[in-house]
Amino acid sequence: MTNLQQTHLALAVESERALLERMRSVPLFSGLKEKQLKSILSNGKQHSYPAGKVIESEGEDGVAFYLIIDGEVEVKRKQRVLAKLGAGDFFGEMTLIDRSPRSSDVVAVSETTCIVVPIWNFRALVRSSSDIAMNLLKALSMRLRESNKALSE
Repeated sequence: MTNLQQTHLALAVESERALLERMRSVPLFSGLKEKQLKSILSNGKQHSYPAGKVIESEGEDGVAFYLIIDGEVEVKRKQRVLAKLGAGDFFGEMTLIDRSPRSSDVVAVSETTCIVVPIWNFRALVRSSSDIAMNLLKALSMRLRESNKALSE
């Protein structure tokens, strides 16, 4: 193996470690074993979006789950900002569960990098791990409580 190949390998390993650490800090993935986290990473691809890019559009069919690694997005409906999400947050989970069209637009506010897991891979991950499924239910419950609180204020 050449020095250049060794350097690329070392950077890839370091990058994977950094991603795994970030994933551990996300409530959705907290408590998962390293093997489960690596499975999630291997089932997704890293994508970057420039500021202003519409990542997902209201009314479209959902095809992926997104974990934000860096950057910030706004979740909007009819130009009204419903939420701001940043590193460690995720979106796209609802449509993957109920197969309904996207309920809102998601727009990159700044340069944003996400791990994007296609629907078929995401569903397989949830089916294969009750820990992932339970964490997803907790995260959805928390978001519903926050929405209810915001509506009652």
